Amino acid sequence: MQQTGELRAFDAARADTISSGHGHPKLVWFDDIRVLFAATGLPPEPETYELFYLHVSQADAALSRDIERLLEEGKLDAEAVEALRRGHVTEIATAEILELVESAQNGASRLADRLGVSEQDLKTYDAALSAGDEAIAGSQSMHDLGDLVQQLRRANASMMASNRRLAADLADAANETGRLLDRLDAAEKVARTDPLTGLLNRRGLMDALKAAQQVAEQAGHALSLAMVDIDFFKRVNDQWGHPIGDEVLRCIGGHLASQALKKDPDAFAGRYGGEEFLVGLPGLGLREAAAAVDAARAVLARQVMRRASDGASLGKISFSAGISQHRAGDTPDTLIDRADAALYAAKRAGRDRVLPELPDRR
Repeated sequence: MQQTGELRAFDAARADTISSGHGHPKLVWFDDIRVLFAATGLPPEPETYELFYLHVSQADAALSRDIERLLEEGKLDAEAVEALRRGHVTEIATAEILELVESAQNGASRLADRLGVSEQDLKTYDAALSAGDEAIAGSQSMHDLGDLVQQLRRANASMMASNRRLAADLADAANETGRLLDRLDAAEKVARTDPLTGLLNRRGLMDALKAAQQVAEQAGHALSLAMVDIDFFKRVNDQWGHPIGDEVLRCIGGHLASQALKKDPDAFAGRYGGEEFLVGLPGLGLREAAAAVDAARAVLARQVMRRASDGASLGKISFSAGISQHRAGDTPDTLIDRADAALYAAKRAGRDRVLPELPDRR
């Protein structure tokens, strides 16, 4: 795809538009999106437009970084768009969320109605007691007192029955709340999990990384991050098809996760997008982390992956990785950016290797 020249030409035109003061900024975004469609040759479908809009409006820095990289490599095609959407767009179904909200609202409404009935029952009981108290104060007949006792017994029985119904309704509400919380937990897990590999997705990774950085800052512990990219993964898809490519992603993702957990139970791994993975290594400094990830790379390099149906060899599957170490004041994005830079240094150096970030010169 001849993208670079077209985009550069448009950048110049865009600069002229902005400097001359013409056009609303969002109209400039629209022009940017139009040029992206023209440069990539992608059809103007809503899903692709959404990604381009998030990119040009700078709403998602990680997405913009991925798109710019794919543009530079000439690889922003329909398959890449699908991978970007899986990595960046929340996958929890709107219908499921709406159903959960509706269930919560219905449960709360039923409980409110029942409490309202119980409140009325309590007022009726209170009125009966007040009337009885007044009757006792003014009564001198044993017959009157007997009738009064019967009235109070009936009021007391009615209130006890109301309390039993309320207790049953509260128990039902507690059970329903428990089921709703279970469904919310499941929905949250789906929102944080990559459906292909079963590992954390981008959202889950960012949450885990942010939490790990907080622990590292507070406890003064080391924390390193690896960005891993499968070498020549497009060749696997082109030669063997996407189902085999998916199996390779699952295999390497599982390998990275198991190797990381051997180092620390608090380690985490997930699919960052496409064929890229992030591995968080709490407690490991830069060199230790690089050695650990390189050991995982070496284990993979010694294995032969074969197609399950006929045993055909897929050839050597390797990965490249870049390692960064948390520094005071780092955000998830800054830590990822440095790991990403080290990853690309590893690729430029020939792939199938692990390189740490350059030392901090401050």
